Amino acid sequence: MSSQVAVQIPAIFKKINQLVISHNPEPFLLTQFKNEAQKYIQSDNVDAYLALGTLAGLEGNIDALQANYQQAITEYSAKHAYILMLYAKCLTPYGFFSQVADFHHQAYRLSPILNYLDDAIYFYGLAGHFHQVALLLRTWDKVSPHKAHRFSQLAEDIVKFMDERNVSDADLEELITIALLLLRQHKLSIAASQINISLLEDEDSLWFHYGIPLHESVEKMVELDFELADNIADKKLPVKITGYFVPTFEMVRGD
Repeated sequence: MSSQVAVQIPAIFKKINQLVISHNPEPFLLTQFKNEAQKYIQSDNVDAYLALGTLAGLEGNIDALQANYQQAITEYSAKHAYILMLYAKCLTPYGFFSQVADFHHQAYRLSPILNYLDDAIYFYGLAGHFHQVALLLRTWDKVSPHKAHRFSQLAEDIVKFMDERNVSDADLEELITIALLLLRQHKLSIAASQINISLLEDEDSLWFHYGIPLHESVEKMVELDFELADNIADKKLPVKITGYFVPTFEMVRGD
């Protein structure tokens, strides 16, 4: 594994781990974080960029989120696993799953913590990169031989399904990205942990199902599904994708 620069992460950023992955943080918590973050924003160092980037993520300003975290990363001569992980968590509600997976994978290479590998595998799956998932599952089986990953069996089945239809990771990611981009255009966040990926079948066919849970009304989700269908049609994707791979919107479980 690569070495990394020693860095002290302020307690404020450790306290907001749960806040940044919340799709709708409580206003009083956001206000409290803003107040505490002011001392970092006043300083000209990496903590300021982390504070600004995290605030931007909580407020839905994706451009500022990315600009400030990229600047925080460049402040070090080498990347730092914790900063990459926090950056990934800030991006997660907006569906940048391929980028999120890359950051968790980089974090794992810098600091071989099993949770980083777990998240890298999971988010590569959410991005549609199941061949990459299959490769990383080999590493998982070596470092965690007594605990099967949550994607272990599913990934094997999906890779077989994709290969039979000559569908690449890039092909599947293109389809999934259409749905995720639509949500960003509508300024809707995503409950990534509840995304439902499965292979479904009836008497006549088998298909890949990608269910995206939303905190929205049934009427709103029907409207989004119609818009998604139009956007997919506009892309003129090949039948090998549109005929067997189906993204859709669903109610958040438990709501």
